[in-house]
Amino acid sequence: MLTKRIIPCLDVDRGRVVKGYKFFDHVDAGDPVEQASAISRMERTNWSFMTSPPAMRGGISWPIWSLKWSNSASCPVRRRGIRTLEDATRLIQAGAEKVSVNSAAVQNPRLITEIARKFGSQAAVLGLDANRVQRDGTEHWEVFINGGRVNTGIKVMDWVEQAQSLGAGEIVLNVMNADGTKEGYDVE
Repeated sequence: MLTKRIIPCLDVDRGRVVKGYKFFDHVDAGDPVEQASAISRMERTNWSFMTSPPAMRGGISWPIWSLKWSNSASCPVRRRGIRTLEDATRLIQAGAEKVSVNSAAVQNPRLITEIARKFGSQAAVLGLDANRVQRDGTEHWEVFINGGRVNTGIKVMDWVEQAQSLGAGEIVLNVMNADGTKEGYDVE
């Protein structure tokens, strides 16, 4: 049976952890290393460092704190914000065990296959931002990109199946309508 895990993710913008509400209205939540250290004492086995879309506009640039943390962590660290195979290569060479692709994979699905072929499926993680959408009188889940700002119109399960067939070894599901609400996980 496949294992379902809860993976701590720190959303980082301009070197600070931020906390949002349904992917928007971010407020400062502290220093990344301090936050990661506090959560790591809870004995989590995986980590994700995320960056907000404004932080990614200038290209892939990971602050020293991120590399310092990944080199000292006793658990796998993944990073997202990957746009090309070269981005993935640089981050894995810098110490990331896995890389997560989201918007870039929707725009270029071959990216998942390229990463999986070079580093193995275990390193190719699909980040998937999902939100409930009302369309034609029915409610269903669709894939959003660009930090939840753009609805692709793609049904979540269609994209999950395609990403798996392309080589994604893990999927990190981000449920937009539950994000930051403190109402627990949207199990449905």
